Amino acid sequence: MSSQKKSEIKKICIIDDDPLILTSVKRALSSSGYEIYGASGREEFVKLLDTERFDLVITDYHLKDCTALDIRNIIYEKSPETLILLMSGKELSPDITLPNIIRKPFSIKELRSMVSELLGGQRSES
Repeated sequence: MSSQKKSEIKKICIIDDDPLILTSVKRALSSSGYEIYGASGREEFVKLLDTERFDLVITDYHLKDCTALDIRNIIYEKSPETLILLMSGKELSPDITLPNIIRKPFSIKELRSMVSELLGGQRSES
């Protein structure tokens, strides 16, 4: 990672109200050379978005204070270039218009692969 310039490092925000999942996903992706941020819900995410711009937001669908659709709307308004990856362990309504979905439970390898694909392969192997 030291050979990457700070501006080239992809920023990812993970949103999940389950502290175990949030910590696990943050750890899995930070070891892959990404700059990782975490939020437990809408309010925390909005505060982060006031100061940071993310290349990718990975969010659980069902959060205590909102859904991924609310997060999507915030992103579209404040940072429309940001990609979204939805995590869900439940069946979703067919009218949900989020193209990138990873089903829980997923493996770390599957998550890293999907993130790498979404971010154009820009990843440091560890």
